[in-house]
Amino acid sequence: MGADGIDEFGLEATEVRAESTGRDIAIGVGGILVVIAAAIPLTWGVLTVGTAVYALVSGMLAGATGTGV
Repeated sequence: MGADGIDEFGLEATEVRAESTGRDIAIGVGGILVVIAAAIPLTWGVLTVGTAVYALVSGMLAGATGTGV
């Protein structure tokens, strides 16, 4: 269906302005920065908890008394 038959549905055919490339790049770079900013505390938490669990488990397997943390 072309623009000729669109009037049958009561719609108007108007031109849509194309988005600028600079805006699209800025949105993409901003999204990447948000993902990196969210990954930093997650990585820090995984390393902290992983280190604590490793110390606890290795201490238990070595037969040490206490938690070792």
